[in-house]
Amino acid sequence: MSLKRTTYLPIASIVIVIVILAVLFGISSFRDIERGRQQVSDVLDRQARLVAASVGAGVRASLVAPHWDRARLAFMLEEAAADDDIAHLAILDVDGRIVEHSDPSLVGRTWTGLDSIDPTAPGPHVARRIIERGGRTIHEFAVVLLPFGRRGPGPASGPRRRRMPHGLPDLDVARERLSELLGRELTPEEPLGIVLVVGLDSTDLDAAFLASRNHTFAMSGILLLVGAVATYFLFLVANYRSVRTALANMRSYTTNVIESMGSGLVSVDPDARVVTVNSRARSLLGLSSHDIAGKSVDDVLSFDADAARAAVYGVMSGASDALETEATIVGRDGAAIPVALAVSSMRDEEGERSGTVVIFQDLREIEALKEEVERERHLASLGRLAAGVAHEVRNPLSSLKGFAQFLRSKFAPGSEEERYADIMIEEVERLDRVVQELLDFAKPARPDRRASGTNDIIEEALALVTDDALYKNVTIVREFGEGLPPVFVDPDQIKQALLNVLLNAIEAMPDGGTLTVATGVEDGAPADCVTLAVADTGSGIAPGEIEKLYEPFYTTKSGGTGLGLTVVSRVVEQNGGHIGVSSAAGEGTTFSLRLPVAAARPTAESAGEES
Repeated sequence: MSLKRTTYLPIASIVIVIVILAVLFGISSFRDIERGRQQVSDVLDRQARLVAASVGAGVRASLVAPHWDRARLAFMLEEAAADDDIAHLAILDVDGRIVEHSDPSLVGRTWTGLDSIDPTAPGPHVARRIIERGGRTIHEFAVVLLPFGRRGPGPASGPRRRRMPHGLPDLDVARERLSELLGRELTPEEPLGIVLVVGLDSTDLDAAFLASRNHTFAMSGILLLVGAVATYFLFLVANYRSVRTALANMRSYTTNVIESMGSGLVSVDPDARVVTVNSRARSLLGLSSHDIAGKSVDDVLSFDADAARAAVYGVMSGASDALETEATIVGRDGAAIPVALAVSSMRDEEGERSGTVVIFQDLREIEALKEEVERERHLASLGRLAAGVAHEVRNPLSSLKGFAQFLRSKFAPGSEEERYADIMIEEVERLDRVVQELLDFAKPARPDRRASGTNDIIEEALALVTDDALYKNVTIVREFGEGLPPVFVDPDQIKQALLNVLLNAIEAMPDGGTLTVATGVEDGAPADCVTLAVADTGSGIAPGEIEKLYEPFYTTKSGGTGLGLTVVSRVVEQNGGHIGVSSAAGEGTTFSLRLPVAAARPTAESAGEES
C-alpha cells in the first residue's frame, strides 16, 4: 500500500465513523425530544381532564342544587382559575358563545375553534388549540360535559318526569336551569350538555421541556465529541502500532540483510563514531560486539597506509561523496588484510549528511587465486620449455649411454677405465630421470579416477619405502582411521605422489626418527574429503622456504631437481584434492593431502567431466 493511500485511509475512516455517530446521536436526540414533547402534551391532557372533571362536578352540583344561583357558578370558575397552572375557564354553548368565564368581561363573546364539536361524541376532548397571550403559551382544551348523561325523554316516549336521587329536583328542573344558563330554551330531544373550555398555562412545562431539550443537545454534542476523540485516538493508536510494527519489521529485515552480507560493513555518524559493524566486518577485523559501541572509526578500522586513511576521512568530512579503491587494513591480531574499499556518504531526506558507510571486500582469496593463476601460467610456460628441452636432451643421452656401455665392454674388468665408464652410465641414467621428471611436469598423465581405499593406497606406497626406512633407522607408525569412505582418485597417481612425499620425509631424518602416517576426517576440513597426513621428526622447514616448496626447480636437498613436490601438487590437484604443509624448525614437518570422497563425486558425473 502506498504512503498516500495509508495517509488518506484513516482520515476517511474517521470521518465515516464520526458521521455514523452523529446520525445515531441525532436520531436518539430527536426521539428523546419527541418523547419529551409528548410527555408535556400528556401532562397537559391529564391536567385538563382533571380540571374538566372537577368543574363538571361543580356545574352538575349547581344545576341540581335546591337553590339555583348563577352567580355561584361564576364564582366557582373564578376560584378554580386562580390556580397558577390554569389560565382561564369558560362555559360555552354549542355555538361557541361564552356564557360564563373566569374573566367576566369575556362573557358573550364567541370562542372559535369549535367547528367540529359534536356534543354526542364519546370522547372527552372535541377541540384543542394553542394561543399566545401576554408572553405566555396557553393550551386550550374544549371538553363536552354531559352532567346527567345521555338519558332523557325521547320524542317517541312522550314527556315524562324522572326524579333525581336523594330527593333532588328532576331533569326538567335541571333543563330549565341549563336553559337559563345558555340563554335559550332546550328542547326535550337535546341532551343536557355544555362545552367547558380549560386554558392551561404551559410556561413551566415548556421551560422544563426546553431545558431537557437543551440538555439532550448538550449531552449528544458531548457524546459525539467524546466518540470522535475516542475514534481518533483509536485510529491513532492502531496507526502507531501499525507503523511501529512496520518499522520493527523493516529494522529486522535491514539488520538481516546487513548481517548476511558477504562484505564487511561499517557505518559511522557525522562525528566519526561507529554505529554499525556487521558480522563479516567483525570476523575480518577480529572484533566483538562490546568492542564497537561508541568507538571512534580509528579504533575499528586501521590502515597500513596514511594515504588510505586520509582518503576515507575525506569522504567522512564531506570533501568527497564517494571513494572506491584497494587498500590494506590491519586486523586486531596485526594481520594485514588486502581489501577492496568502497566509501560513500549517507544523506537524509533534506540532503544533509547523516553519516558514512564503509564497505570492504576481503581480497585474500582473490589474491591467492591470482597467484595461483599466475603460478599455473608460469608452470605452463616452464612445462612447455621443459618438454622441449627434455626431448632435445633425451636423444643425445641415449647415444651417450650406448657409447658408455660399449666402451665399458672394451675395458678389463676392475680396471680404472671400467670404473669411469660405470660413472658415465650412472650420470646418464640420473640425467634421464631428470628428463623424465621434466616430461611428467610438462605433461602429467590424465587421471583415471575411481573409488579407492585410502588405507590400501598408503599400504602399497609404504611397502616400497620400508627397506629405505629400516636402512636409515626410521620407525613407521600407522594411525589409520576406521570406516573411512572410499576416495575418488586415480590410485596409481596418488600412490606415486605419496611415495615422493614418503621418500622426502625419510631423507629429512638422516639420523633416524619416526615417520607417522595417519588418515581420517580432519576437524575443520570439508566433510566430503578424507585427510591423509605424513609427519616426520626431522629438522623442519624454515618459514621463508614453505612458500617456495611447490615452485619448479626449488630444492633444499643436494642433488635434488626441485620438481618432486611440484609434480605432487599438480597430481593432487588434478585428482580434485588439496595439499598443505605445516612445519616448525627443529620439530619436523607434516604434509596433509585432502582427497575427495567418492560419494560426493559420483562416477557418472566425474566421467562426464573427464570426457
